[in-house]
Amino acid sequence: MPPRTRESAPFFDALAEGRLVLQACEQCGRMRQPIAPVCPHCGSRSFAWRQCSGHGTIHSWVRYRRSYLPEFESLMPYDVLCVQLAEGPRIFGRLAQAGVEPQIGMPVSLVVERFPSGECAPAFVTTEKGTAT
Repeated sequence: MPPRTRESAPFFDALAEGRLVLQACEQCGRMRQPIAPVCPHCGSRSFAWRQCSGHGTIHSWVRYRRSYLPEFESLMPYDVLCVQLAEGPRIFGRLAQAGVEPQIGMPVSLVVERFPSGECAPAFVTTEKGTAT
């Protein structure tokens, strides 16, 4: 898990509440991920946290067949998705569905994966276009 910092706290606090928030530039309006001190599009330092729908499509994916951390051993094998969110940015998360073969362009929606340690991470399940989870 990425470390929780003062800068990333709003992201992780929202996940704990079951929501996805990303930084949105107050100058050009574009949303960004990963969290950054300046907008990669216009250079502005001004931003606000904005809620996202959590809907998107699979941009790419990889299947892990070996656990590099003991915490993930019970999940083997698992798929990690790069999801193009409806709002624009791409975000990574595990496919939290058994028996689904990921496909590029497949619609997905955010779910929050909660670990025994109390940490939360974005994950995704497949959806039909236009449906909410």
